[in-house]
Amino acid sequence: MDPMIAESEKLVREKMLGEGLSQEFISDFISKIQEVRNGETGIVKWEEVGDLDSNKDEISLEKIESEYPGDPKFLKELVVIKLNGGLGTSMGLSGPKSLIEIKDGMSFLEIVCKQIEYIRQKYNLEVPLILMDSFSTQDESQAELKKIKFSQNYPTSFLQHKVPRLVVPELKPLEISKGNSEEWCPPGHGDIWFTLLETGLLDRLLENGYKVAFVSNGDNLGATVHPGILEYILKENLDFCMEMTPKTLADKKGGAIFRRVVGGEKKNLQLLETAQVPSDHMHEFEGLGKFRTFSTNNLWIRLDVLKEKLLEGSFKLSLIVNPKKVEGKEVLQLETAMGSAIQNFSNTKGLIIPRDRFAPVKKCEDYLVRRSDAYSLNPDFSVTMSEERKKSGLGELVISLDETYYKKVRDFTDRLQAIPSLVRCTSLKVEGDILFDKKVIIEGDVILINPGPGQRKLSELGVDRISNDSLRFRFT
Repeated sequence: MDPMIAESEKLVREKMLGEGLSQEFISDFISKIQEVRNGETGIVKWEEVGDLDSNKDEISLEKIESEYPGDPKFLKELVVIKLNGGLGTSMGLSGPKSLIEIKDGMSFLEIVCKQIEYIRQKYNLEVPLILMDSFSTQDESQAELKKIKFSQNYPTSFLQHKVPRLVVPELKPLEISKGNSEEWCPPGHGDIWFTLLETGLLDRLLENGYKVAFVSNGDNLGATVHPGILEYILKENLDFCMEMTPKTLADKKGGAIFRRVVGGEKKNLQLLETAQVPSDHMHEFEGLGKFRTFSTNNLWIRLDVLKEKLLEGSFKLSLIVNPKKVEGKEVLQLETAMGSAIQNFSNTKGLIIPRDRFAPVKKCEDYLVRRSDAYSLNPDFSVTMSEERKKSGLGELVISLDETYYKKVRDFTDRLQAIPSLVRCTSLKVEGDILFDKKVIIEGDVILINPGPGQRKLSELGVDRISNDSLRFRFT
């Protein structure tokens, strides 16, 4: 081995051992570094990206519900796992995103807990809720669970691994002046499967009769337990199912599944993430032709089959090579996505679901939509598009907020003192610094513009309703 490579790997191993990470996990991470040294970029070979067979590879939730009523007896075999490792840095947060208010004074995490408590009370059984936390979210999230008095017979959290950022081109661990935390990053949510096994949690769940895990993002409050899907998976003996939803022109991001084709032969289903798409095929990936649906990251997985595959030693996740810059240094973050585990299983399916089961918050535009009356908190504590909006035949609301003034949650909260009614709004664009100091009804397509350097108040317009399609309200 090249002495420089040997030295880099030695530094990686020492750094990770110093943080108490296991030898098995360290070896797996070093194997990923070796893949990158050997030219692995994470980019797929486009000629291998085949089409799905809608009859064999997919099934609609409507069809599932017509054939599988959702016998509650299967719920005793279900565990719910929520990804709770995100800090919401893209929204300017430094703490867990799941702890910010979203509906009726409640945080994401409190609503998720109430979803589980609703199931427990309705069916008189304990469906465990387990959070996969990161080293940045666990303590604060546990404090929130204690505060809202959420309890169960299982641990409520397990800790995601962390991996060192790697300096290009040597791929040695990053060492910077800011301190230890900036030198590390999460290894992507694909880490969940290995961590479940390593912590012993997978064995404990299996020993107590739990057969299926429903895994989803903590910020997606549409991802609730669906007894019909659970019954379908168990009766049809499926190993891995991914919920997909029809794509619109607004949906440029989000992974999609495809049937891998090698030498004309159809292979397994695989997940294709945006970061894996060759640049000259991005238009095809983002369009509505080849990829009609995209992944919601709502996954259903058989725990016994997962353990079997992990212990075989050939369990594979697609590598995502994520370039970043930290303190002026070019670094790589090596990540995996949990949905890419689909490639390890033979009995798989894409579940085509309505948009109601997908209501994530990735940026402040999403946050405004979910906070507004365009979305409702339902009796089962799911958050979905309001019935009034659905009856009006309106689709997803398109919001564009001036990033200078609304990108960070703190700035958003300062300026959105009164959340407008958006239930009949189709699109809203805000340009410039505008204080929403008064409750107004916004309908149709509206653009609000403040061209000046100073902040202006919405109350200055002197109206309670802004309803003209494509009308530009400009402060003068």
